[in-house]
Amino acid sequence: MHPVLFHIGGFKLPAYGFMIALGYAAAILYLMTVKSRAGAVLNRDRAADLVFYSALAGILGAKAAYALTYWPELGPDTLSRLIYIFKSFPYGFVFYGGLAAGAAAFFFYCRRHKLDFLMTADHFAPALALAHGFGRLGCFLAGCCYGRPSGNSFGVIFTDPRCEVPAAWLDVPLHPVQIYESAGNFLIFGGLVWLSRREKTSAAGMILSAYILAYSVLRFSLEFLRGDDRGGVWLGLSPAQAVSAAAALAAVFMIVRIKK
Repeated sequence: MHPVLFHIGGFKLPAYGFMIALGYAAAILYLMTVKSRAGAVLNRDRAADLVFYSALAGILGAKAAYALTYWPELGPDTLSRLIYIFKSFPYGFVFYGGLAAGAAAFFFYCRRHKLDFLMTADHFAPALALAHGFGRLGCFLAGCCYGRPSGNSFGVIFTDPRCEVPAAWLDVPLHPVQIYESAGNFLIFGGLVWLSRREKTSAAGMILSAYILAYSVLRFSLEFLRGDDRGGVWLGLSPAQAVSAAAALAAVFMIVRIKK
């Protein structure tokens, strides 16, 4: 597609980075305008700090998870692998690694500033889905996280040799799984906003649990259409599918406990 939106002289604006920044801005805008119990005790500085530290930890965690998953394939020795990770830093992330690291940073910030973790997480969960939707659009433009050959009218064709799609799959119709996931995240965002406005879901942790369950189902399903290296197979499932299944079960358990 368009891995570089435009370049002026030596400056290049990568599509992926631009969409990540757009998602970050959209999440901040949402958090600054929505009303909730957590929003009532969060000032703008704390909300911005939570987004910044969680996003920073998420980026580092997603990159670390990618390095651990594909470590043997990154180079012949440790030094070359580290160099590769540094040079390819704008690409190559594992979302669940980023989610875990970002959640850890979020949790410790809440504890340090004596904020209710579940209530605050409910406030931020829709923003995460919103930002993730923009991020997947960036994946589509960059050509990373590409799908399998579709062989039907739903396929998209990548032609730019600078994108992350292998050269052998250029000009081949592929499932636009990035678009599927982006649309799914935007739908999850809308559903969480609607859910957060219902009085019956006022129990802390319900919105967070709903997000985890919805995204886990979405990710588990779309993994069957992914065409990039999924990091091995365990019991017929990719690592992301195994994590999705575990996360979905944990979310169901949380929902049942909250309902009780």
